[in-house]
Amino acid sequence: MSEVSLKAITKSYGDHLAIPPLDLEIPKGKFVTLLGPSGCGKTTTLRIIAGLEQPSSGELSLSGRTVYSGAQGHFVPPEKRGLGFIFQSYALWPNMKVDRNITLALAQAGKPKAEIAERLAEALRKVQLEGYEGRFPSELSGGQQQRVAVARLIAARNPILLMDEPLSNLDAVLRTEMRTELKRLSRDLGATTIYVTHDQVEALTMSDIIVVMKGGVIQQIGSPYEIYHQPANLFVAEFIGDPRINLFDAELEEREGRSVVRVQDAEIVLPTPLNRAPGPVRLAIRPERLTLHDRPTANTLPAEVDVVQPTGSQTILTLSARGAALTALIPRFVEAWPSRKVWLEFDPAAAMVFDPASGDIAKPVTVLERRVDAA
Repeated sequence: MSEVSLKAITKSYGDHLAIPPLDLEIPKGKFVTLLGPSGCGKTTTLRIIAGLEQPSSGELSLSGRTVYSGAQGHFVPPEKRGLGFIFQSYALWPNMKVDRNITLALAQAGKPKAEIAERLAEALRKVQLEGYEGRFPSELSGGQQQRVAVARLIAARNPILLMDEPLSNLDAVLRTEMRTELKRLSRDLGATTIYVTHDQVEALTMSDIIVVMKGGVIQQIGSPYEIYHQPANLFVAEFIGDPRINLFDAELEEREGRSVVRVQDAEIVLPTPLNRAPGPVRLAIRPERLTLHDRPTANTLPAEVDVVQPTGSQTILTLSARGAALTALIPRFVEAWPSRKVWLEFDPAAAMVFDPASGDIAKPVTVLERRVDAA
């Protein structure tokens, strides 16, 4: 049974349908990220789960308990859903010290003082804020305030955690540290975590499951590996990855039962035939799956190196191929490329083919379809 279940959930604001009928099942104990650009509906979906927004229709269940039913007119308020929250703004009480911010909900729930003290000590220890319990939020840095919010979740021990872009206000170094802390928190508590972000790096590094959204519609649900290497459509392929995926206008041909993609003067023989008729397509390939040569070889694409950007362990190369901008990723530190002229070799196993009209990915021919064709 799913820990969080949304069935045909919709949300309208006047005549605007922000969330078309949405179905989503979130397994118990998983770290699930709702990912997408601004306005895609991810925060609205999270607020619906929290009870901060009431859906227009559908049904929502948490841990097997129905907390919203449009058909029955049933709605459980957020304070009775047993959820833990971390928001972008941290949501700390400015007039309360750290210890009170962490334990307020426990005190209101009537927990024994000894238990509250034990949970407070454990939470402070896990976020490395021991000795800070007597300070006000204004006396803490942004990172420390975020850790107080995390400590509040630890102390509450909620089975379901909701996080709405909690790291967006932090600097790059602290963001990396807090990604580790939040993932460890979810694991140690055994909690079901629903995390909202537009940052695909956060999604890829933290998640068990990623839900990619656009316009209130789920585009794909999968593991980080599936979302990155097996995108369902062109939107997912373009949205995921830094540097972004390379796209080419290409032509799909069929030769002797093999699918061949032609890009300008280069040809890519795909390892598996595609279940698609020959014709114009969009070819996509990740920057790290391009190989650079210093002389022409068979089925390579001529290009010119424009900009070299070393990032430490990797180097980003911006190239131009007959006016088209491309990116290659080199797994080492390079300050300058030895020659401006290069030739690009495509990795056939990494080539992805999309329909130029619908954006859907072209799928390989199945084993059964191959047997039927052979017969």
